[in-house]
Amino acid sequence: MEHLEEATLLRQQGHRLTPQRLQVLQVVKSNARHLTAEEIHAAIVPEQPYIDIATVYRSLQWLQAVGLVAPINIGDGRLRYEYRHRGDHHHHLICQECEQETEIPDDVFAMLKTTIEERYGFTIQLEHLAIPGHCAACRVVMVQRS
Repeated sequence: MEHLEEATLLRQQGHRLTPQRLQVLQVVKSNARHLTAEEIHAAIVPEQPYIDIATVYRSLQWLQAVGLVAPINIGDGRLRYEYRHRGDHHHHLICQECEQETEIPDDVFAMLKTTIEERYGFTIQLEHLAIPGHCAACRVVMVQRS
């Protein structure tokens, strides 16, 4: 298992980092796509056949609490997890036709947040938003079909 700089930082902050938590973090961090808990479990089992899915879920909850992973629901009813880079706050546009994901920066919502706060006195706390819809390419295909 590679050494993760997050492990050093967390230990310096007094957190207990178990091998299971490190393995879950490493799998999430090293994967370019968002993974379900089951996919994370399947990636760990070849190296650690005795790790159970409940341990993966507990590790994900802990990693979320310390801010290293973020859950995302892309609309299929299954939570997926993504590594959170420090200072990188973004959201996702998810095409429901081809499943393409496009990351969009948090500042895209700045005007919306301001408008809602001014109009309703409500402060939005957008952590990690997935917006379903259709990408440009799929919209073209859908128009051609109709």
